[in-house]
Amino acid sequence: MHLARSVTPSADGLTWTIELREGVKFHDGSDLTAEVAAFNLERLYRWNSATRMYDPGFARSGEFGVITGFNVVSDLVFTVTHAAPLPDFDARLSLENSAMFAMASFDEDRVIQHPYGTGPFFYADYDEPNQILRLERFEGYRLGLPNIDVILFYNIPDASTRLAALQSGEIDVISDVGGLMPQQAAAVLADPNLVLLERQVSTIHYVAVNNNEGSIFRDVRLRNALSLSIDRNTIVDYLLLGYGVEAISVITDLSRGWTIDVGYRFDPAEARALVAAATGGSAPEVVILVNSSLTGRWPYQDVAVILQSQLNDIGLNARIETADSATWTERMRNMDYDITIHPFTVSAGEPLYFFIRNIASTGANNIARGYGISDPVLDDLIARAAVEPSASVRRQLYAEIQTRVKEYDYIIPVWYDVTLYATNARVRNFVLDVLFCPDLFIVDIER
Repeated sequence: MHLARSVTPSADGLTWTIELREGVKFHDGSDLTAEVAAFNLERLYRWNSATRMYDPGFARSGEFGVITGFNVVSDLVFTVTHAAPLPDFDARLSLENSAMFAMASFDEDRVIQHPYGTGPFFYADYDEPNQILRLERFEGYRLGLPNIDVILFYNIPDASTRLAALQSGEIDVISDVGGLMPQQAAAVLADPNLVLLERQVSTIHYVAVNNNEGSIFRDVRLRNALSLSIDRNTIVDYLLLGYGVEAISVITDLSRGWTIDVGYRFDPAEARALVAAATGGSAPEVVILVNSSLTGRWPYQDVAVILQSQLNDIGLNARIETADSATWTERMRNMDYDITIHPFTVSAGEPLYFFIRNIASTGANNIARGYGISDPVLDDLIARAAVEPSASVRRQLYAEIQTRVKEYDYIIPVWYDVTLYATNARVRNFVLDVLFCPDLFIVDIER
């Protein structure tokens, strides 16, 4: 909570009192007040991503619960009231999409025209043709002056081009989840002018499954066979060169003690028996859909090849189809796939962030990506966890959800991401957190 002194729930869990820090300035020189913060949160709550517009009739209930009111108490204090308790509301407020912006940032439709934020660097320019974002030091930052005057962010989609730019000195840092491929680690380690760093982050890589009517994986036996056919050890040790952690649950083991080991295992013999029982030995076709825009960040094409071999070995005729991001998204939405590989990052700390979006029958990702997960038992468990104030009871509910997701293999975790990143040796204090974000305020460059 960088901008709040405290975020406190009422005894019944319905109302949260938020007290802001004093003296926080926006980049346009205006003050962060309770009125401005409440405006920002109310806008976020009513922001309809489908239309990219503020919509008074829309509510992002999956993001911030069901809010019944905002009330400004004083210059630095306001309250948010929910229709039902939301025990992790404070964690949700820490998400990156809860950033505060000055009133001058918005037009009359509450669309951001210029982002006046509160951080140590302000938005100066964006070179759209070259995709270069320029940030400059904010003289009014509440903690003092950062060490660096200007930061340029380059978007370099190709992994080889990124590394070449770092080696040549064109850029000083490669940073982001998937910024460096495992196979590039040796080149960085061999260069005395570069520093290789690593951090396990809260990103998980999944095999997403088409559970819909008409899909081959509507049959739970084939989903179980798919899960049993995945050799996580080979993927992590040989393909990722050890820069990964075998998944033990559908949520990351960094999730504050919520995760349990539900027993994912590699057993091709059992998988072959399940396939034979389900298909009668007919070897039906399975399409592995690969998003080409992700292959420059993770070795998904190679993972798909391994999956193809393992599926063929258990009696399924697998083939790989690669599509650009727009086509991949459309095919997922239209349920035109059998399985695919993609990441998800648990940003809020609690598993509910993942469950609501991906496992609940009304979940945004469940619908948009055509998973077809519709399990009344899971819906009930998720709904109960969403309003349960007791951490110990939520932990038990989360354990039941993880166990059931494994039992029915609606979506299958493969590995937890260990992000590789690298800097020029002159860069100091560039450290990623669990959400792969650096604290740019403390970063420095040796002159």
